[in-house]
This record gives sequence, structure tokens and C-alpha cells, in this order.
Amino acid sequence: AFMDRFGSSKLRIGWALACLFVTGLVLMAVRGEQGEGGSQILLFGTVIPLGADSLRSYAVGNLQGVMYWVVSLVVLLGAFGPVSQWTAAAARGERFKGFFAGTGLGFAHGLFLSQVALIPVWALSWRLMGEAWPPELLRADLHGLLLGLQMLLWAVLLSRLLKSSAGLALLLTLALRELGPRLSFFLDFGQDLGWSAGQVKVLEVFVRLLPMAQLPSDPFSPLALPLSIGGPLVLGALAMLLPAGGRK
Repeated sequence: AFMDRFGSSKLRIGWALACLFVTGLVLMAVRGEQGEGGSQILLFGTVIPLGADSLRSYAVGNLQGVMYWVVSLVVLLGAFGPVSQWTAAAARGERFKGFFAGTGLGFAHGLFLSQVALIPVWALSWRLMGEAWPPELLRADLHGLLLGLQMLLWAVLLSRLLKSSAGLALLLTLALRELGPRLSFFLDFGQDLGWSAGQVKVLEVFVRLLPMAQLPSDPFSPLALPLSIGGPLVLGALAMLLPAGGRK
């Protein structure tokens, strides 16, 4: 019953069938070849040459970005509406319950939808490279899930601050996603611009709290997960203490 708040079983069945249909098209229509003259892709019998570029590096480089975007956005959009409604309850206890339980259930629902949506991508990877689950794409999938959860927490937090416009909260969340990589410039060159080491460290903590539109190239650091997920979680819980909308 709780999961039906995020979409009916018919929606999930239709989503799965649509993704399986696309998977069938990919398996029938796409094939990659690596020959002496270079790499090429056969798309519905049409040859698309890639020159001397490696087919694997070409496929991985493009599929990573696709997976990162698709997974994170499906998690966010599949859960934001119901969770924001739960956290708009008049009673403080109901808001806390809606925030923690709704975020967990929403992430589980987004996890299902996003992984089903990736079936055509895994099939495409297999047809192009002969590998169904390359480690680079598995890492992009994991980062996309974490980014989706992080954006969901920020969107719910902002919806509590902007109670009259959930759409604006969603837009600001996407804007924060683009802000993070821009601020990373000052982490690398802040001291060259005259910043102190302490200022750069404070900015680093702030950047860790923000969602990142760019797929991270570094492995997980010990501080990455507690700050990127735990930070918005704590801030969101504090936002639940804000009073509900005033009486008319």
C-alpha cells in the first residue's frame, strides 16, 4: 500500500515491459566490431565507422554519462512528489515519519525503476563490447544511485523551505547539481587565488554536501558518503522542525 503512493503496480509493469521492448530492439539492431581498419558499429545494418578509436573506450565513455544521468534522475523524479507531500503534513511527528520512511521507500522505488531502465544499457554494452557488466559502468550505476538519493534529500529539504512551490524546489536542486562541479575549481586553485587553507577546507566540506553533475573519477573517500548523504539527511531532519503553513 505504501509503495502505491509512488505509482501503481500497473505503472511498474508497464515500465518493465517498455524497457524490455527497448532491450529487444537493442539486441536485434546494434552490434560492435573491432577490426584491423578500426572500430565500427552496425546499426540496423548501417555501418558507422569510428576510425582507429577503441570501441571499448568509446562505448564506456558514452555509456557512463548516460547511466549516471538516467539513474539519478529516475530516483529523484520517481520519489520526489509523494515524499514532498508526506513532509508537508501539519503534525511534526507525521513530517518526520514522512521524511525518513518516505525517503527510504522512495529510494527503493527509484532503485527498482532505475535498474529496470538500465536493462537496455546493459544489453547495449554486451552488443558493443561483449561485456554485460563492465566495472566502469557498475561504478557509474552506483554513483548514480547515490546522486539520486542525495538530490532527493535536497529536493525535500528545499520543498520545506519553499512551501508554496515544489516545482521551484526541484529546479533549485537541479541547479545545485550544476553548481558543485563549478565550485570544484576553487578547491584546486583557491590557494593560488589568495585563499587560506582553512577557507579551502570549508569550501571542500560545502562542495561535498552538494550533488555533482559530473561523474566522479576518484574512488570513494572516507568523508564522501557521510557528508554527501548524511549532511542533507541532517539538514532535512532539521527542516522538518519548521512549522507547517500558517492558518488562513
